[in-house]
Amino acid sequence: MRYVYIIFFLSLVISCNIDEVYVDVYDPVQDRIDSMEQRKTDKNIIFSYLDNNNITSYDTTSNGVFYTVIEMGDSILYPEINDILSINIAGYYTNDSIFFTNDTIDLIIFDTNQQSLAENIGYYDPTKYYSPLVYTFNGYGSFFPVVSDHGYLALLSDFKLSLGKSLSFISEKGKVKVLMPSGNAYGELGNNNNPVIPENAVLIFDIELIKIRK
Repeated sequence: MRYVYIIFFLSLVISCNIDEVYVDVYDPVQDRIDSMEQRKTDKNIIFSYLDNNNITSYDTTSNGVFYTVIEMGDSILYPEINDILSINIAGYYTNDSIFFTNDTIDLIIFDTNQQSLAENIGYYDPTKYYSPLVYTFNGYGSFFPVVSDHGYLALLSDFKLSLGKSLSFISEKGKVKVLMPSGNAYGELGNNNNPVIPENAVLIFDIELIKIRK
């Protein structure tokens, strides 16, 4: 029996020296809590941006994407179903780690079709083709072109919906702004393809309606 006790004791000692192994298990409750906390952070960023830019009038889609009219335009011609629209676009991202002293938010540009803007801010890429983005308007933006330097926009369904809604309120030369919480964009994973977007990034788009073709 003595040998049995010794063996048992040794097994206990050996087992205590073995590193503990933790296995990640998906917890839907914790995932929902994390998503809600990130949503709160994103909304704080968006509201701070709106306040800092004196934007007091805005709306949201049913999925929680913010959009606002910056300029109404200079004509009485407004987009209708099946019109061909030409637009300029500039996309920026930010996240909760990019804050400075006076509560301003630093925006990092990740996309534009305007060569002059790209050149002015040192973002110009000679391999890209800079020209207005053209697509068929249907009120939802679902006909947005896939094959282009900006084809990723066709995959952002919440962006297309907010684009369709916001453009319907302006005429030619009008401008709108779309602000997307990270959960409506690339979420906690970010995007490693083109364009590269960090995790949990709020996306902000400036859009100008250049031309409406009936």
